[in-house]
Order: sequence, then structure tokens, then C-alpha cells
Amino acid sequence: MTDLTRDAIQTRLQACTSKEATFKELVSLSKQLERLTDADKTEENKVKGCESAVWLIEHQDNGVCTFQADSDAKLMRGVLVAILSLANGHSKAELQAMDLIVELNQFNLSSYLTSSRTNGVLGILKQIQT
Repeated sequence: MTDLTRDAIQTRLQACTSKEATFKELVSLSKQLERLTDADKTEENKVKGCESAVWLIEHQDNGVCTFQADSDAKLMRGVLVAILSLANGHSKAELQAMDLIVELNQFNLSSYLTSSRTNGVLGILKQIQT
């Protein structure tokens, strides 16, 4: 996905002092997300309840989860970079024990996330944990 660590992404987003700055940073982060192929953008991989189309694919190797994701919206791809920085590299048990909502709140995205986008993000987090 990206060479940026969770801490680096969090620092960049926390430095944003306005909705416009957050918007620009999310668009910048969206460029870090590797795009899925059309073959990966299936109904099975599509996250339900998102305002934008979002696809999420889970891979497991020796019990460690890695996720790939994509969206048809640049801003959501930026949010996905933040989400994947939280989720990648953990076991399923670790993911289920994490409070991903609290973790994501530390990224300072509240000014950007509308109520409908928040519902979509919650759907993505739920899918990661199940």
C-alpha cells in the first residue's frame, strides 16, 4: 500500500487545522493507495452501506491479516489509507480486540466525515473485524 506508517499518517492528519486542509491531505494520501483491478471490484468485495463504492479484500498469511481496499472517490481512498494503516499486520484476534473507532478518531477526521460517510467507515471497520 504505502511506505507511510500509521504514526506518519496520524501526524499529517492531526496537523490539519481546517476542513479544507484535511480535504487536501486526504487527497494527497489517496495517491498512496494501490488501486484494485477491475477483477477485484466484485459485489463480494464491495462494502455495504458506503456512500461511495468501496471494495475491501482480506489476505491472511500465517495468521496475519493484510487488507487491500479501493474506492471510486479520492477522499474515501485517503480515509482508506488511514484505516489500513490501523488494520494491516494484525491477527484476526488482535483486530477484534481493538477499538478501531477510537483508534481512527486519533486521525482527526471528524471535520471531514459527514454522517453518511461515518456510517460507511463504520461498515468498513466492522468488515475488517469480522
